[in-house]
Amino acid sequence: MVLLINPKTSKPTEINSDFFREPNMGLLYLAAVLDSNNIDVEILDLEQFMKLGKNQRKDIIIESATSHQIIGITSLTNTFNNALQIASIIKNQFPEKFIIMGGAHVSFLYEKILKMDFQNENIIDIICIGEAEDNFLKLVKLLLTHNLNSSNFGGLKQKINNIKDIAYINSKGKYIYTGIQPKIINLDNLPLPARYKLSPVNYAYTVANVIVNRGCPNECSFCSRQRLFKTTRIKSINSLIAELRDIKSSFTYKFINFYDNINLNNQIFQEFCNILKRKEFNLPWGCELRIDKISYDDARLLKEAGCMVIATGIESASEKVLKQNFKYQNPERIKKGIENLKKFNIPIQAYFILGLPGETQKTFQKTIDYIKNLPLIKEDIINYFMATPYPGSKLWEDSSAFQIKIFESDFSKYDCNHLIFETKDLKRVQLEKMRKEAKEIENHYQ
Repeated sequence: MVLLINPKTSKPTEINSDFFREPNMGLLYLAAVLDSNNIDVEILDLEQFMKLGKNQRKDIIIESATSHQIIGITSLTNTFNNALQIASIIKNQFPEKFIIMGGAHVSFLYEKILKMDFQNENIIDIICIGEAEDNFLKLVKLLLTHNLNSSNFGGLKQKINNIKDIAYINSKGKYIYTGIQPKIINLDNLPLPARYKLSPVNYAYTVANVIVNRGCPNECSFCSRQRLFKTTRIKSINSLIAELRDIKSSFTYKFINFYDNINLNNQIFQEFCNILKRKEFNLPWGCELRIDKISYDDARLLKEAGCMVIATGIESASEKVLKQNFKYQNPERIKKGIENLKKFNIPIQAYFILGLPGETQKTFQKTIDYIKNLPLIKEDIINYFMATPYPGSKLWEDSSAFQIKIFESDFSKYDCNHLIFETKDLKRVQLEKMRKEAKEIENHYQ
């Protein structure tokens, strides 16, 4: 009865036959919640059909939507246009299907998106905002109980309005937002992600991802996680163990990535690593973490626990740029953390950002020199991303305060590879030139 769709998300540079991206965890959690409530649900992950042509993917979308009344579509900012195309394909073929959109992008721009859609194709029936495990379940139950479709759901206005954090345009063309959801999702109360719902045909996922926490105590200008997740929550060790056992039992995954900043709480971080040291799960793994907090003992523990790679956001070697963008970390402490990890030969994937407010030719050169002096070798990777003002981030919300000029409105280019804005110090031509130099550094470590 319910079909959850993930648009094709791979960038052309990421398509590699030897490596396949991780599945969309948001949809896996939603599918698990529905399934545990005895609601029939399927997932169409178009990432698994990424090498098919446009017409072939269209046929798959129509075929999959045929037997489902409720269609849930998620999207990132750079895949939002793809999500709209999917919604349009389904609505044109099946006008009575009920289309619900969710994900980070629409969670911040829901009013604008709904009003624009209403004036144009009118293909979005409702938007679920933020963490949707609660509001999406309530909405689906309501729709199924009353056998509603997109043409008659307005008759249950009051019941719909009792579900918080949803938005829609009613039959009179009036925009409705039902208010903030006060309930905070307890991560330990969620069912295990429904990895079993992913299609085993075509391209199968071999890399599993485990979300260790939601939310973030940091306030980085370029990140929207603080607004998407109202509080910072960390899964319990028992919850993580249960998920690892579930992954191992599937026999399809060859690697695990743990997200996000898994050393947010040092006690839980150490306990987690000590569990992995037992080799019960015996799968290679990597993680994202704050590398400025990694001591020699932490690095040794990661090695003993079987960690194969560390990903970390360094962003800039300029403390001025970091502070101006609310990224509070010391480049020298980062370097020390890297040195500790390299003593145990743990590969590193280091992320840098070009063009943040406060960036100048001088700070950029300082970062380039800093990279060259890091104890990195060929097995390590440097990723240099373009500063991107994602909706929900401070850069988007307070662009005037940061003195940036956003000149790119095509959301498909909001992928950290395109120039999106200028700063008071750097114009587009300068940024283009600096990007070429950044890519040379990046390519050196590929």
